[in-house]
Amino acid sequence: MIRGARKRLFARVERIRRDEAGVTLSELIVTMGLMTMLLAMVMTIFVAFTRSFSDDQATSNNSNTVSVAMNELTRVIRSGTELTQSGTDTNVPVFTVAKPNLARLSTYLDTDALDPEPLQVEFEVTSSHTLIERRWDATESSLGYFSFPSYATSERTISRNLDSSTGALFTYLDVSGNEILPVSGKVPTSLLPSIAAVKVVMTVQSDATGGASPATIENTVGIPNLGTSRIGQ
Repeated sequence: MIRGARKRLFARVERIRRDEAGVTLSELIVTMGLMTMLLAMVMTIFVAFTRSFSDDQATSNNSNTVSVAMNELTRVIRSGTELTQSGTDTNVPVFTVAKPNLARLSTYLDTDALDPEPLQVEFEVTSSHTLIERRWDATESSLGYFSFPSYATSERTISRNLDSSTGALFTYLDVSGNEILPVSGKVPTSLLPSIAAVKVVMTVQSDATGGASPATIENTVGIPNLGTSRIGQ
């Protein structure tokens, strides 16, 4: 009986020793491996979600940016107008400069209804793929003719991150919808009065990695103040 009690006591002591020994090295390695796999899965899901969210946000930014820029271009071009000039019956054409990535035109825009004065507005795509708008305030002579200074009165950025791979921003059309082809990089002066509409193709890509989808808008804008029928409407 004493011998049996002694065996039971030794067995209990041995069990206590095993419990105090903790986990074995192999058990620890397996546990660490499982934890590493679980952490890797969580990180992969987190990175994928973050990247997807960033791409969606960049795509939304592209769409908003190109929409705002196109609205401004459309608003200005639709207000384009010819101007009378002193000493001749020939008006100054709406566009005074017409290039694939630069357009300068006269327009009655944001003016005083009681004392309207034209503006000269220029849109240019710079080498840094930025769309700039410049404005010149008019000076009225005593005979009622308008002229513009040599330096712009104001300048502001309309859009950044334009995608130049899409080609020209502006394509100029005559009243029949035919393209007026540039000569030496610009529409010849003799053909400037023939511009009846402008096709604008704008693509914005604000994501430097290219992961987000670029946003493209194409619009053909007629000039109602030219005295000819609109096209592309």
